[in-house]
Amino acid sequence: MGPRIRPGVVSAIVVNWNGRAYLPECLEALLAQEPPPSEVLVVDNHSDDGSRELVAERFPQVRVIDTGTNAGPCRARNVGVAAARDDLCLLLDNDVVLLPGALAALLACRATGPRPAVVQARSLCGDDPGVVHYDGGDLHFLGILSLHNWYRPLARATLPEGPIGAAIALCLLVDKAVYAQAGGFDENLFILYEDNEFSYKVRMRGHTIRLCAAARCLHRGGTAGLSVRGEAAAYPAARTFLHSRNRWYVLLTCMRWRTLLLTLPAQLVYGVVYALFGWGSGHFGGWWRGKWELLRLLPAALRARRRAQQGGTVADRDLLVAAPLTLNPGLAERGARAALRRALDRFFAGYWRIVRRLCG
Repeated sequence: MGPRIRPGVVSAIVVNWNGRAYLPECLEALLAQEPPPSEVLVVDNHSDDGSRELVAERFPQVRVIDTGTNAGPCRARNVGVAAARDDLCLLLDNDVVLLPGALAALLACRATGPRPAVVQARSLCGDDPGVVHYDGGDLHFLGILSLHNWYRPLARATLPEGPIGAAIALCLLVDKAVYAQAGGFDENLFILYEDNEFSYKVRMRGHTIRLCAAARCLHRGGTAGLSVRGEAAAYPAARTFLHSRNRWYVLLTCMRWRTLLLTLPAQLVYGVVYALFGWGSGHFGGWWRGKWELLRLLPAALRARRRAQQGGTVADRDLLVAAPLTLNPGLAERGARAALRRALDRFFAGYWRIVRRLCG
């Protein structure tokens, strides 16, 4: 673990691109925390909506860093952590609003028991705070995340007994030393699956991730053209492309070769099912484009793999699970799709039971 941190000393990093509509509420809630962060940085991916000007005018105490280009939230987080003064960093997306006491709760959670390297806040739906949006999750051996309490009413949300398998990057407290040790967020991913990859690298080095349910935040709008909210929302074509490319990128960079070889039949089954979903959604072209981009990124993925695997001490069998698949609300809850979902869950769970002990 990193060095001991003085309570209340934390650099807050807000990732922004064209988030002028979200930034005032986000920054006001952040600056109102008790204790407040020792500094606030807005890392802006060269917005063209007046975001930087708004921050300079209304929040002069906030430092703005213009990255010069929109290279995605992974790049912005890495830039922010590198520029931060403190050994603890709070990473926030621009559409996240901390509720009172959230930062103090995160710091208290980190100070309790064995110090976790990452602490995840409980994210509630911005349009319905009575519903959980993100509570972290587990690393599925397919390279995806099995999310905890996904769209579950807050009153019925469960609490983990110990560490969780993966964090969602919209609101988390990280140890800067561990962040550097893991190599930060992989900028080749741009967005989507970067949570999987970062959590995988942190945990393979023996560090822990925890959910702090007492630290609550509202997740307002999500990423335009990518996020899916509610049963009526259409599945975005951009998400199909990124899913097709980034899932395999994470597998190639983080998973040990023996594990990848042993799970390859199940990986292909999942891939075929997702390709058929893309075809049925009218996004088959995006699926193919994702595979082409993956091929183009293969040399970069292999270089990233060498960095990711350095210092890894925990075997895949102890990191990965075969929990039920997490799907968007209404996508496969009735009829033939629901039956297929249950069949796939049983197949993947059974397959993992067979190969898990043999995995690296």
